[in-house]
Amino acid sequence: MPEEHDIHDASIPLLTDTLVLGNPLRARASAAVFAGAPVVTSAASGPAAAEDGLLAHDADALVERLRGRCLTWLTGDGRNVIEARCNAALQEHTHWLVGHVSREIGLALETELKGWVRDAVREELAARAGHPPAQS
Repeated sequence: MPEEHDIHDASIPLLTDTLVLGNPLRARASAAVFAGAPVVTSAASGPAAAEDGLLAHDADALVERLRGRCLTWLTGDGRNVIEARCNAALQEHTHWLVGHVSREIGLALETELKGWVRDAVREELAARAGHPPAQS
């Protein structure tokens, strides 16, 4: 199993993907498409428009910092959390499976034991009576 995610695998969206409006689940565009796009601001002019542009720039910087932190966490402590939860789920499933198999084997053995005990009793009774044991 590869340690790194294949960044060229288009089937799995990444945090670096920019989703296209219309079909956000499948349609993606590169960041270069949006690099030259103007920042959408309110129709107001003057200080309000500049403030909206500044907020959009601040939001972009915040998103970039959060993206970096998320990727760092997912490759460090986050990976450990995911591994621990996967191990716990695997352990829980293993315990359930062992219990299920044990019950199934117990039921099968119970049926077999009845036949074994019945055969052993017949053999013992036949040996005491001096007759050859009956075949079942």
